[in-house]
Amino acid sequence: MKETWISQRRTLQLSGLTVDHHISEPTELDFPGCNHHLLCLLLSDGNQQKMTRIGEQESEKSQIKGDFWICAAKTSGLWAWDSTDESLMFIIDPLFLSRTAAQVSGLDASHVELRSTISARDPHIDAIARLFQLELDTGGMGGLLYTESLMQVLVIHLLRQYCTLQPKIQHITKSFPLHRFQPVLDYIHNYLDRPLHLAELAAIVGMSQYHFCRLFKQSLGIAPYQYVLQQRMEKAKELLQQGKHNIAEISLLVGCTDQSRFARQFKKHFGVTPGALLSKKLP
Repeated sequence: MKETWISQRRTLQLSGLTVDHHISEPTELDFPGCNHHLLCLLLSDGNQQKMTRIGEQESEKSQIKGDFWICAAKTSGLWAWDSTDESLMFIIDPLFLSRTAAQVSGLDASHVELRSTISARDPHIDAIARLFQLELDTGGMGGLLYTESLMQVLVIHLLRQYCTLQPKIQHITKSFPLHRFQPVLDYIHNYLDRPLHLAELAAIVGMSQYHFCRLFKQSLGIAPYQYVLQQRMEKAKELLQQGKHNIAEISLLVGCTDQSRFARQFKKHFGVTPGALLSKKLP
């Protein structure tokens, strides 16, 4: 069913999370609930909210830029507003939330319940939302691993702050030597030409995605997505200097299906465009 009250929309689809940036026209929505958790953050000024009702909570106050609400799965709601608003909606799979809680805290999945919330403000959620918005604005310039890492940060924060039973995140205190991650590094180098997922990298060393991100950065000094991007750009530089492939081919060989995005990343990394190597070699 088409949502006629949405005039513009851009969507980022991940496993366990959908990020939906949209412009909504004035309307009234009587929502019966759905199978996913919803978190919606207002990005624009001038909201004229007449009613927000989520479960048993109710408010007739207008929202201000940066306010958000959470509607837990299978919770009904009513929204009515007279303004044209820009929002970022996070559609969260409860199974993903429960699995993450089990992996990082050992909490029984049946105990993971997100609290519905109205007109809340949280600088951490606002910052995460802005980073997701930037990814939508730049066509996913940070890459799949980056958005999956952002998703982990968002979900862990929700578990810590917005669950009815807050799980105690179990931190691995012992350090992991670099050689423990060598199978992951080898895997990355072998598959630079295709999308790499956080889950598959974490599985190589038998860790949760959360602990993998923390320990990888602790051992190598940079996040997994930064390491993969670094290796892709270094490989691209090497291929360009060999002169056997054109820029479009090299873009695909290092896992970048969008040639213009590849060029922007290359220039950001080295300070020159890939085309500059036609007449100039990088040091």
